Amino acid sequence: MTDIVEIHVTCPTLEGARELSHGLLDGRYAACCHIGKEVDSRYLWQGKKERHDEWPLTIKTRADLFDTCCEAIRKHHPYETPAIVGFAVDHVDAATAEWIAEVTKA
Repeated sequence: MTDIVEIHVTCPTLEGARELSHGLLDGRYAACCHIGKEVDSRYLWQGKKERHDEWPLTIKTRADLFDTCCEAIRKHHPYETPAIVGFAVDHVDAATAEWIAEVTKA
């Protein structure tokens, strides 16, 4: 069975999240992207406390495409350092894993 990861990143605009997800899907780096509802993000950046509205993007892909996805995200993301985190999926339906493997780059 193919190892699957979920990648989480936030985007500063809904349109930016949509564009990033389309690029990942078009490039076949991801099988599925989910854009969540706007969130109130608070974080430390360059020594200051920041607050911005952001849109969470969840990306489902093969584990071996994690680095490639990260590279594509960094290339097309407007943030200097987008917070990209990935989680190994411990349990996945065999048909779902097969679909993810089939539609992403070989």
